[in-house]
Amino acid sequence: MPIYMEISRLHRTVTIVARGKIDPEEIRGMAMKLAEAKVRSFAKILEVAGATTAFTPEQVLRLAEMLRGASTEKRGPIAFVIDPRHQAFPQAFAAETESEGPIRLFTSLREARQWLQSFFVDPWQRPADQTAWTDPEREGVLLRGNRRRDGLRLVRHR
Repeated sequence: MPIYMEISRLHRTVTIVARGKIDPEEIRGMAMKLAEAKVRSFAKILEVAGATTAFTPEQVLRLAEMLRGASTEKRGPIAFVIDPRHQAFPQAFAAETESEGPIRLFTSLREARQWLQSFFVDPWQRPADQTAWTDPEREGVLLRGNRRRDGLRLVRHR
């Protein structure tokens, strides 16, 4: 099943949505895209409530090390949106990286966004109809198995 990532450089946010059974290689591929994008300090929402994976503790450790080594920047806050029945990977990743920056697990996207909003320096400078998740210049990447579609330009229609 697919993993979709959207980066907004304007608002310094990353949104990742995963659905279905996710292969560890797909997770590593997405982590490599994150490292290449140099967005370690950005706020991130990882919506994984509809996903499952069979990541081992050793694989979680290697993933954390790869992301850690990709940048000298301080890591931004991470909000996982989870299904309480499938939280092994998010819990393991949070436990492995909690000393690197704020990280929390939520069961609601609304709660995750509210928590992340508290980390933005001055949200009042944005136009009234924009939030950190409404950047008209954001770009997306879709990973599905070993196929990848980059450079998805997302256009906001009025």
